[in-house]
Amino acid sequence: MGAFYDEIPENTVDWIKEQHMFWVASAPLAASGSVNVSPKGYDCFNIVSPSAVWYLDCTGSGNETISHLREPGNGRLTIMFSAFTGPPRILRLFGKGRVFERDTPDFDALLPPGDPRRLPGARAIIWLDVDRVGTSCGYSVPFYQFEGERMRLLEFFDPKEAADREYLDSQAAAASSSPSSPPRSAPPASSRQPTVAPSTVKNGMLAYWRLKNAESVDGLPGLAAAGFPPEEGAIRKSRRGIQEAYARRRSGGGGAAGGAVALLRGKGEGDWTTAVRESGAAVALLAGLAIGVWVGKEYF
Repeated sequence: MGAFYDEIPENTVDWIKEQHMFWVASAPLAASGSVNVSPKGYDCFNIVSPSAVWYLDCTGSGNETISHLREPGNGRLTIMFSAFTGPPRILRLFGKGRVFERDTPDFDALLPPGDPRRLPGARAIIWLDVDRVGTSCGYSVPFYQFEGERMRLLEFFDPKEAADREYLDSQAAAASSSPSSPPRSAPPASSRQPTVAPSTVKNGMLAYWRLKNAESVDGLPGLAAAGFPPEEGAIRKSRRGIQEAYARRRSGGGGAAGGAVALLRGKGEGDWTTAVRESGAAVALLAGLAIGVWVGKEYF
């Protein structure tokens, strides 16, 4: 039955590596925030030690895990495995997570350029410092047979990776052929060239990130490379709080909600959470006043 451990038991390591799927769960600090659970596939999970693991985070339209781990004071993350064949078992890894975005030193140290484990669409590495492990019976989990990996995600992002490579290669070729350029030598490991092209390459990775990965469904900043607040034209996931303020500001609205945008823009990375809460309160106040006026018209 259920048991808890301070680190990953050695007798579960091989079983973890045999699993074709796992789930990650996270949530924002705000009590009204949305709890997220995401399934993960591919052979992307790695055990570093009994108290540390990481997995490759592939690009998708969502970025909840990254947003929650980046939120100041948060970082909570749970990874769950479940047996679908053989003896029943559920295993959860609890701890604090970190985000190593692509083309950062931490990312390159674990997956250097050219490493075949860098799948098309690779966005970040999610690192988990494990502080507790829980196992449970899983007696009610049904049997399922693994048929194969879905390749559609890799096929979708492969052309975007190719567009980035084409741009970066052309830039490198132009720089090396310039008469004023000094002889080029291999750059040191600490100054590797980027593997993602600027967002001006409209069918490249960064353009996709800025379109879909700039914020969470609760309006928290997403992938750092995507920028925040989201740029004009980005897909808006949140329609509450600060996001309502953005909509009013862009449509020419003002008042408390419009001022919330300026409040957020003036904040640094460490205190944007407060700005989101303050702006949400401003919009809630406006909504409350509107409801009050409506009720007054109906009943008084």
